[in-house]
Amino acid sequence: MGKLVIIGLAVLVGVTSSGFALGEEKKDDSGGLFALKNFSATAAITSDYVFRGLSQTDEDPAGQVSFDYKHPVGFYMGVWGSNVADYISEGNMELDLYAGFKKEIMENLTYEVSVIYYWYPSDSRDPEKDYVEAHAGLSYAFTKLPLEPNLGVGFNYSPDFYGEDGDAYFVSTALRLMLPFQFGLGFELGYQYVEGDKTTGGGLGLDGEDGYNYLFWRIGLSKEVLGFNLDLSYYDTNESEYFGKIGDDRIVLSISRFF
Repeated sequence: MGKLVIIGLAVLVGVTSSGFALGEEKKDDSGGLFALKNFSATAAITSDYVFRGLSQTDEDPAGQVSFDYKHPVGFYMGVWGSNVADYISEGNMELDLYAGFKKEIMENLTYEVSVIYYWYPSDSRDPEKDYVEAHAGLSYAFTKLPLEPNLGVGFNYSPDFYGEDGDAYFVSTALRLMLPFQFGLGFELGYQYVEGDKTTGGGLGLDGEDGYNYLFWRIGLSKEVLGFNLDLSYYDTNESEYFGKIGDDRIVLSISRFF
């Protein structure tokens, strides 16, 4: 089954926003900027860490944890970590640092903008693996319709993708339905485009050209049981021949707990 890496993370959060000034006195935990309710954590175990349809752990399990801060005005920031396979990083670890803003524009319509830094500690190989992405998304909850469908769309852009591989963008759409007995049914479709430079440039990309592009899709069933969230998802891509086994179809079981 492969080894799991237990990641210990500590987050020191400082934030300034409208209504807050540098040097403002720290408020107590009864409310305000540093209220305990603004902090949360998630721990998870998954049978395979899949990112945009591709296995990041060589089809082995992963241990994952996140720490987050979210203020009622909509600002949030946090860190998420997981073990990964050697072909992703020789340090066998990925840490994602992120900050963003999420807020309702009008009833049931929510927008989100964020920046994500993908960091692979202890990987000194060229080309560099670390990269930055910007994200923008919209979602709408149809609360008055049967199954309360929630529809979302998202766009991510990186000026220098993983492995210094040039411009990249990712477009996705997701639909979540609430089934009887509090089951959740989710669908996701995504398209990833990578220009190709130091990693897949020079004809090393898809079909002997620079870079690559592919579709991936996911269908998942989820349910909360005794405070744990269980998720069973099916993943696949349309370019498994190019990616090999890491892009093959797979079923992934995940168990997570929110604190």
